[in-house]
Amino acid sequence: MIVRGWHFAFDTGEDAALATLYYPGDDRRIGEARLTGQVPALEAEAPWPVVIMMPGINVAPDGYRWLAHRLVADGLCLITYAIIGSLGPAGQGITPGIDLSALTPDTIGTRPSSTALGPLLAHLAPLAHPAPAAGNTPVTGMLDLDRVVVGGHSAGGTVALHNSDPEWVPGLRAVFTYAAHTMTAVDLGHGEGAVLAVPAKVPILLTGGTGDGVIAASRDRYRTSDNPTGNNPTSDNAAGNNPTGDDGGAHDPIHRTFKEAIGRRRGDSWLVELKGTGHFAICWPVDTTSGRSYLEPDPVNAEPATRELLGNLISCFIAASLGRGSVSQMEQLVEHPAVNRWDRC
Repeated sequence: MIVRGWHFAFDTGEDAALATLYYPGDDRRIGEARLTGQVPALEAEAPWPVVIMMPGINVAPDGYRWLAHRLVADGLCLITYAIIGSLGPAGQGITPGIDLSALTPDTIGTRPSSTALGPLLAHLAPLAHPAPAAGNTPVTGMLDLDRVVVGGHSAGGTVALHNSDPEWVPGLRAVFTYAAHTMTAVDLGHGEGAVLAVPAKVPILLTGGTGDGVIAASRDRYRTSDNPTGNNPTSDNAAGNNPTGDDGGAHDPIHRTFKEAIGRRRGDSWLVELKGTGHFAICWPVDTTSGRSYLEPDPVNAEPATRELLGNLISCFIAASLGRGSVSQMEQLVEHPAVNRWDRC
């Protein structure tokens, strides 16, 4: 087996969107791709569950290719994409695709806030079944759109969490994130330090690191200028960085998201915090020409052992959520020495 990528564009309605679907290629049939570069798929484990990775703001999707290699080895396919759209006052750039008007106090929970997931799945639908209309692609007839997993990094993870509802994302079975939370900017009208609830109709894995300098530097978004501490009088955990793992008034939006935003209590959702890891630990290599990696000290690239642990956590979570693996594997992984703290609900 070799990991191959099939590149395509999809229509979001307004912004340009390019994507790559990584799939298991049949290394015994490379000769058939001598002139085309399209290696036929390895059919033994097809149809494959589909994992969609939503990018962080101005994070090039190539940074998630290592994760594609990790998950394709499990008999999955993984899609990365980049939409070039509005970043508000920052102009245009790479975005996971988010409709902020769907996250106001009057609209949240009434409709999807992702502008990418619906169009992307609609584009893939004809490929799920072999038919002339599906076109000539190496993945035609190989996709299992009844088993969809959505992952996300940073802002992409926030969008994934807010759309964790199979009624909005057909076939959705699980959501995983790194360095993502649902504490919302005061500009959306929810008040200071507000953590927004998410549908959570599927299992959720929240991961992050104690060395996240981007989340720490972004705290001004969640407070007003007349409240310099950022404290939310209705919350017991809204100010200050807290590497020790207790709830002593820390600006710890990932932990608060797990405690306050996820109403699901079935024992299949997890919070895992890794020791010393930064905002871009899920990317390799980190593109230091884009995004806000300068907010963290060198080296911004996580150690290989950290990526291996993160990949194993995501892999085991997906396997358990799809009924392809035992939850006991997650129970063992969270006891790893590199895990600072974990929780389960």
